[in-house]
Amino acid sequence: MSSVEDPYALMEKWLKAKEFVVVGKGVKRADALEKAMGRAAYVEDLYMPGSMLFVKQVLSTEPHAKILDIDASKALSIPGVVGVFTAKDIPGENQVGYALPDQPLIAEKKVRFAGDLVALVAAKDWDTALKAAEEVRVKYDPLPYVLDPLEAMERTDVLVHEEVGSNIAFRTKVRKGNVEEGFAKSDVIVENEYRTHHQDHVYLETEGAIAIPEVGNRLTVISAGQYPHLVRAIVARVTGLPESNVKVIIPYMGGGFGGKDDEGPLAAAKAALVAKLTGKPAFLLYSRDESLIMHPKREATVIKYKSGASKDGKLQAIEVKIIHDTGAYTNRGPFILWRATVHASGPYKVPHAKVDGYCIYTNKVYQGSYRGFGNPSVQFAAEAQMDRLAEKLGMDPVEFRLKNLLRPGDATITNQVLDHSVGVADMVAKLAEAVGWKQKFEEYRKQNNGRYRRGIGIGVAWHGISTSRGVPDWSNAFIKIEKDGSVTVNTGIVEMGQGSPVSSHRQIAAEILGAPLDLVTVDFGTTDAPDTGATHASRGTSIGAIGVYVAAAKLRERLNKLAAELLGTSPDDIEIREGKAYSKSDPSKSIEWKKLIKEAYDRGVEMSSTGYFFLPKGKFDSEKGQGYAYPAFSYVAMVAEVEVDTYTGRVKVLRIWPGLAAGRIINPVQVEGQVEGAAVQGMGYVLMEQFVFDEKGRILNPNLTDYVLPTALDVP
Repeated sequence: MSSVEDPYALMEKWLKAKEFVVVGKGVKRADALEKAMGRAAYVEDLYMPGSMLFVKQVLSTEPHAKILDIDASKALSIPGVVGVFTAKDIPGENQVGYALPDQPLIAEKKVRFAGDLVALVAAKDWDTALKAAEEVRVKYDPLPYVLDPLEAMERTDVLVHEEVGSNIAFRTKVRKGNVEEGFAKSDVIVENEYRTHHQDHVYLETEGAIAIPEVGNRLTVISAGQYPHLVRAIVARVTGLPESNVKVIIPYMGGGFGGKDDEGPLAAAKAALVAKLTGKPAFLLYSRDESLIMHPKREATVIKYKSGASKDGKLQAIEVKIIHDTGAYTNRGPFILWRATVHASGPYKVPHAKVDGYCIYTNKVYQGSYRGFGNPSVQFAAEAQMDRLAEKLGMDPVEFRLKNLLRPGDATITNQVLDHSVGVADMVAKLAEAVGWKQKFEEYRKQNNGRYRRGIGIGVAWHGISTSRGVPDWSNAFIKIEKDGSVTVNTGIVEMGQGSPVSSHRQIAAEILGAPLDLVTVDFGTTDAPDTGATHASRGTSIGAIGVYVAAAKLRERLNKLAAELLGTSPDDIEIREGKAYSKSDPSKSIEWKKLIKEAYDRGVEMSSTGYFFLPKGKFDSEKGQGYAYPAFSYVAMVAEVEVDTYTGRVKVLRIWPGLAAGRIINPVQVEGQVEGAAVQGMGYVLMEQFVFDEKGRILNPNLTDYVLPTALDVP
């Protein structure tokens, strides 16, 4: 047996196990009933009218302008208005940039896009705050602005950030082999330019936060954010408080998709700023228009892509130029661009690659985290290239992909050797067989007349899990077994609909401890829990739950030792499952879970444990664009059958077949929901959702009437 301080040997048991009690089962989510009954509390549900100030935002109407004056006198004269706050009122640091320090919380000296925050109005109720916000007068001196990223790249006379000296905010690159040599070996070469547009998260719950001042110069913030400890850091920075004086609670969230990882901390900082300055509880809730106008979007891109393949169907070289319209601020743009750059090949073996990426400042709403994080746009371009190459070679698109898909032992375009499971080729082959691909593909390609035409297509993609560029990652959790046998798991991972803490974390704890599932409760999303990192990058379970795993293994080892003493056997002979500990060699020797826990308390066995796991990574050389990118990759494929009205251009998706190459699935129902939701979100991205900008870069359709989303009627 391993020692209590080193539980990893015991953990091997579950890593290699073939059968489980709750892991791998479609168990009901712990929050299912309270959400179905409408009892689950979100930020807005905790607002107490009359006891909290309502905060309203004043946004810039200009895309680029100097702020000459802000006149709040008329607003302040309205009864019920408590204050109007601008950048000069911030007691801490007016800086909330993520990747680069280029973004103030409240615009100072100038605004950089139509939607930049200029002031915060605090009043006793919503109506008064709204009226007062309309009376804040901002005097601007308009500046020249630039909206097109290709134009912005070339111009130095109009700079979004003068201190940079260019509108190129960030660059990335990958270099592998020699692309000239690769194209010389290619029998077919395809070269195209692809453009993708912004997409909004449109979560049902808009951004919001409540900040409550406490005694001792402390603040409690209830926020819709994806990382409580990041929310705390941003709030502390803006208010000038030590992080230890700020407590953050993330309740249930009505969707996140990455957007509340970016905007959630900023909403919290705005509410906290008002609470700090007034000494009163403050509530901020974005209207739908505000949310759509000002929060970060999926990146708009221009991708120039050149691919070469030999006549036997093997990829030889790619040359890719990725341009991201990063908008007014970089936010997480450099990280998004980096992910796009290292994934630019798609999940294929490419011997020669040259990829260059650019984050370009423009005077528009800025880009940010969104499900897929830079990957959907570049995977679209890569897959379109694969189809064009297959067509030129006269090959079936699936056959061509199978010749080039990554397999165990292959190296990516950053020369990271995939020494672990790579199931994408097997998955694509099985998917094509399940679909009846060959028959359908041949049938539809022969159609050349009639108003309605049907087609079938395939897309394959990959996605690195965890943080990138060799940056270390970690997982942290705390578990306590109470005297009555109930179990409390504390994690910083949040619940935003995906179910990580309320399903998979709970299942893992119950499985390893052997406790009945209904006795396990997960407290999630607070700074009282250990810092578990962000709930993003597919790490909510894959990384975030490892801390739960480690903490539970430590406790299980103590319980095995105690049960062995009580039953007169060895710890290796003990099995604990479904609320009972027993001897594997003599099952008649047993003790009930609750009695075992009582004995533990009576004998002084510690019934709490922290679980920390540090995920070391290899090195990445940004200058060479080579090295370790991600600790693991997930692989997906999708076949779609569509019908096109050739008179109107309307596309109807008849059926989709998703494929997923996954590791061990903790909860299959949860995964099915993720796959189905992703498919419909992708449909919206491609077929329906698009922002319309005017000549000043202002969004003309910031509402759910004109920003069109797929509904249940559109789901194939």
